[in-house]
Amino acid sequence: MVKGRTWSTTAYEKVSTKATKGGTVSATSIAEQRMLQGETLDPMVDPKGTATLGSIRRSLPRFEKEGSYWKLRYGVPMAIETALDTTGSMGDNVDLAFGALPQFYDMLKVGRNPILAQYDPHIMTTIFNDVMDFVHSNGKKPVMCRTQFEMDERIAEQMTNLVPGKGGCGNGKEDPQYALFGAAYLTNAAIHTRWDLKSYHFTSSDEPTDITVARKWLEEIYGPDVLERCKENGYNLDSGNLPDTAEIIAELKTKAHAFFLQVPGSYDRTVKEQWTDLYGPEHFVRIPGSTRYLHAVQATIVGLTEGVITLDSSEGFLLEHRVPKSQARLIVEAVEHIPLAAQTLHPNFKRLPKPGDLFEKKTDLWPIDSSKIKPKMIPSKIGPKIIDLEKKGTTWL
Repeated sequence: MVKGRTWSTTAYEKVSTKATKGGTVSATSIAEQRMLQGETLDPMVDPKGTATLGSIRRSLPRFEKEGSYWKLRYGVPMAIETALDTTGSMGDNVDLAFGALPQFYDMLKVGRNPILAQYDPHIMTTIFNDVMDFVHSNGKKPVMCRTQFEMDERIAEQMTNLVPGKGGCGNGKEDPQYALFGAAYLTNAAIHTRWDLKSYHFTSSDEPTDITVARKWLEEIYGPDVLERCKENGYNLDSGNLPDTAEIIAELKTKAHAFFLQVPGSYDRTVKEQWTDLYGPEHFVRIPGSTRYLHAVQATIVGLTEGVITLDSSEGFLLEHRVPKSQARLIVEAVEHIPLAAQTLHPNFKRLPKPGDLFEKKTDLWPIDSSKIKPKMIPSKIGPKIIDLEKKGTTWL
């Protein structure tokens, strides 16, 4: 993974200005026009992936060589995926998420009292439509798009290449099950595979889902080798007996703190019943109002799950990040039933490596035990002078 890449509001603003033409058009307008002209999805957001990366999305630790050690400069990677409905009235969800991205990242990592201070947040945005949107548009509206896990302005850049469905078919359902399939079987997040904690996954919609998964559409979306890629990622799925939506979500919940965020709409009762059954009542959240403050709902859920904030301190956290008081109260009420401090229950939670920790090898799970370190010679960053770490009194976290 590329080292040294960090979030910059200045870099984000450059991406925003270019994509929106100074705020005059949608952030995705250029990508939408490309599709209408018969071009294909940008490979970085095409679920099939690039020729090099393929369809598996990876969130891996970033190490930098420091002397004879490997330095985990930014901390353990924390994968966060948001799957957004972009049909009908949900058509502006990408623009809303794009506009809220700086505030969301502040809440996670760089603002006051960030909730993921010990981690390296890796953010992915997925959008989903209806398979019939693809059919009726002759392929100009994809069933879904999925960015890579990113940690700098590429989060924003890839969001501008998403192609929302907008119009919709009006058939009373969408097809997020294909996005959920990717989250469950085509994701490799080190927070889970290496350290046995859970990542975060959010699905947001105002409609029910189809419960079945068709191989035809899996191959259309992820490529004809989709089941081979699943096997590469550790899942040997039977092409004649593919998992349904309930089974997919059950698998996803083994590796992610997964939540469904209901947007109020025409199918309120049906949506609540179906998605509560699929996710369980503790992982179903009905957001207050529109998706304008969806990022604030997500950040509050993450903070509560990590045990960094409490229900009593949540409103103050939201106010500190410029969420209106009336909205902050509604958000806290909406999430008060979720499992609190669930991440802290994992055995490795208190053992996680910290930003700056050193490792003998990049494949090691745990950093060097400071009590067992022999004097190591690390080149100084200011010249060829050699620094003896023991003499300098360096403390290993």
